[in-house]
Amino acid sequence: MIVGGGGFRVPLVHRELARRPELPISQLVLTDLDQARLRVIRQVIGDDPRVSVADSLAEAVRGADFVFSAIRVGGALGRVADERRALVRGVIGQETVGAGGLAYGLRTLPVALELARTVAELAPQAWLINFTNPAGLITEAMRDVLGDRVIGICDSPSGLIRRASQAAGCQPSGSMPTTWASTTWAGCAPCGSVRPTCCLACSPTGSRCNPSKKAGCSTLTCCAHWA
Repeated sequence: MIVGGGGFRVPLVHRELARRPELPISQLVLTDLDQARLRVIRQVIGDDPRVSVADSLAEAVRGADFVFSAIRVGGALGRVADERRALVRGVIGQETVGAGGLAYGLRTLPVALELARTVAELAPQAWLINFTNPAGLITEAMRDVLGDRVIGICDSPSGLIRRASQAAGCQPSGSMPTTWASTTWAGCAPCGSVRPTCCLACSPTGSRCNPSKKAGCSTLTCCAHWA
């Protein structure tokens, strides 16, 4: 089931699941506080009898095998407020790090923990996949309730690999080896003999590291090793 089922990415998730007939998916339940958006997304998904909507979190979670969480507490306006308040004071406003990420995390944590407790009560064997930002903070908090049955994911690494590969003059592929090292996260995507010295988060050309240029850049953003 998907918490945040009214999100614009939900049809993409459904499409990818539909492309994997080997996955034994018998039912996909969507739930969202915004019922109007939820029903619009259900219409966008189209004719799939396995997909249904639930009016409450408890109804959606009960008996689930997997719970996918992609919520935005406070909506888009909440994100705007978090990021602008930080940026006008000259500090990082991005939703995963810095003051902006901290504000978003503090607002999201109570809701995420309530979701985790609901899963523990109504679907104790379920795996929870967290796609809610700030992903690291939220995933770690949920682990206090659900233990190892929580997995945090993020789509930024794959995007970074594509951009870094383009800057290095090579074409990324599904088999391209990658190495990740993190306190936040940093990635290196080996590409033949090309050995750029910095990730695109620091420099659009990958030519030098300048942490002051990009919000979210840390000392670990620079690649330490390209195999």
